[in-house]
Amino acid sequence: MSHLEMHQFICRSDNYGVLVHDHQTGTTISIDAPDAAAIESELKKRGWQLTHIFTTHHHADHVEGNLALKEQFGCTIIGPKAEADKIPGLRKTVAGGENFTWAGRDVKVYDCPGHTKGHIAYHIPSEFSLFAGDTLFA
Repeated sequence: MSHLEMHQFICRSDNYGVLVHDHQTGTTISIDAPDAAAIESELKKRGWQLTHIFTTHHHADHVEGNLALKEQFGCTIIGPKAEADKIPGLRKTVAGGENFTWAGRDVKVYDCPGHTKGHIAYHIPSEFSLFAGDTLFA
């Protein structure tokens, strides 16, 4: 099923941004939103329109760009139910054990407390992809 392109880029002085684009539907995710200007620049270079932000947790270096990106693109911000009151612009909340569909793909949500109590990860099984934010434990 893969029509996905994933692009990682430097975002802020100490972080990375990740964009995931589905060529078939034209939808694009930003995994977190550390810096609106950097994300906008990368979207423009590729001719992509941001449709979603998948937020992993509430820390500023993951949500600072939310409101500016939502204002510019009208994107849907999805994030952890347990941190809903700390995430600007949040439209849809999810928690571990829940699933939702993005671009015709099943997205599974996992609770990953440790970095923050409400941290979550997004798994797209059909793409063998897991977006874990700041939590990755063995």
